[in-house]
Amino acid sequence: MTAVSLSAGGSGSRAPITVGTLAKPVFFVGFMGAGKTTVARRLARNCGVAAVDMDTFIERQAGKRVKEIFAEVGEEGFRAVETDVLRQLAGGEGRLVSCGGGVVKQPENRELLADQGFVVYLRVSADEAAGRISDRSSRPLFQDLDAARTLNQEREPLYAEVADVVVDTAGKSVGAIASEVRRALLKEGVLCLQQK
Repeated sequence: MTAVSLSAGGSGSRAPITVGTLAKPVFFVGFMGAGKTTVARRLARNCGVAAVDMDTFIERQAGKRVKEIFAEVGEEGFRAVETDVLRQLAGGEGRLVSCGGGVVKQPENRELLADQGFVVYLRVSADEAAGRISDRSSRPLFQDLDAARTLNQEREPLYAEVADVVVDTAGKSVGAIASEVRRALLKEGVLCLQQK
């Protein structure tokens, strides 16, 4: 058996670390199951920038799950909370923000997204999204695939309206999608990378 060296170069040298900065917040929008959170996390690791999932941020602030907030205050109440959090994240440091699938429903949110950040729309069909979701009990919308298809079609023009770049995710790996987004952010001058 041949021994394999784990060092990234001779005599203990380490590979350079990539440190990135974002000129403005980058918002990932798209239907549930598009891979917004997964792609944002992969990109954050690869580029040395911060990432936040909006629903997780809401849950930490509220001290309860999104579905509990929905149950207590209904969709309208949840959307008001979502707008407040979006305003906070839009006014903060440059970071990758994965948004909930319905964030584009509110006109105020679409304005915030378009004015305050760079928006990446990860496009996915409802059928492909359903195939990616392993635990459908946490995504009740996918109990009725026809309803999911209809909702995705209704939201598609809203996602497109706010998008600075559209990435079709069909048949692509997380790594391939993250690389495509990274190229777009570099090309648009939103992402700056340095080796340390």
